[in-house]
Amino acid sequence: MGKAGTAWGWTAALALTLVVGACQQAKQEAPQGVAWITSMDAALADAQETGRPILLNFYTDW
Repeated sequence: MGKAGTAWGWTAALALTLVVGACQQAKQEAPQGVAWITSMDAALADAQETGRPILLNFYTDW
């Protein structure tokens, strides 16, 4: 086995390690839902405190 074969072996080992690690992380329990803040004032205060943006969801059924 030459240098090319060794490089492929290391590449395959790295790929397998990444796949196994991703699968282990995927097995963690998913969050049950999103905690929506329905008050605009509370949402603005939370966004300013945490530095996160606000998502405004407008919907109509005309």
